[in-house]
Amino acid sequence: MKHPALRCTVTALLLSGVCSTYGADSSYWYTGLGVGVSRAQFYPLDFSSGGTFNETKNEYDAGFKGFIGHQINRNWGAELSYVIVGKFHYKYESGGITQDATYKVAGMGVSLVPTVPFTRNFSVYGRLGGFFSQTRLTFYNEGFVVGASSSGRQFSNVTFLSGFGAQYFFDGESGVRIEFENFGKVGNECSPSIPPGTCTGRANAKMASANLIFKF
Repeated sequence: MKHPALRCTVTALLLSGVCSTYGADSSYWYTGLGVGVSRAQFYPLDFSSGGTFNETKNEYDAGFKGFIGHQINRNWGAELSYVIVGKFHYKYESGGITQDATYKVAGMGVSLVPTVPFTRNFSVYGRLGGFFSQTRLTFYNEGFVVGASSSGRQFSNVTFLSGFGAQYFFDGESGVRIEFENFGKVGNECSPSIPPGTCTGRANAKMASANLIFKF
């Protein structure tokens, strides 16, 4: 299979019968907060000047998330999350003038969470769902008009959300998660068919995070 998250999900489903004897609480509500490292891989066709300018980019930033979910039974959960993926930069420089294209991504995720409990406290899980993203692109000029910026371009869309992770509950009520999420392709294409000043450019958005989780 091409996608790691899909492989993990299939493995989870195959192992669910083997591991069904584990899992302290088969049904519960939970909430949590997380912080991580995000990456937005820019599409070169949407951002490259074709050699007209010197170009640099910063595709990494800190990401943050909050979530609430329901573990329906040992092997299936459902989750709602809000993620600030981060703020990324694509810079153009020529003759001492720099233009910073600031690229911000945030959104809400809705997903099913197939789960495999290995012990009472430890389990692994996958994630399959949708990410309702909002992408904003703003240009800042440096060296020409200090502090000047464009009004910004904004685009919203829905992408396929996938991921996998592991979680451990210390006392049965609170625990930690380590997770990787792929939010898919955010933003919209810059091409002659798109009206000028309306495209944000595309990027593949991902995040690896550490999270605190609490049952209630």
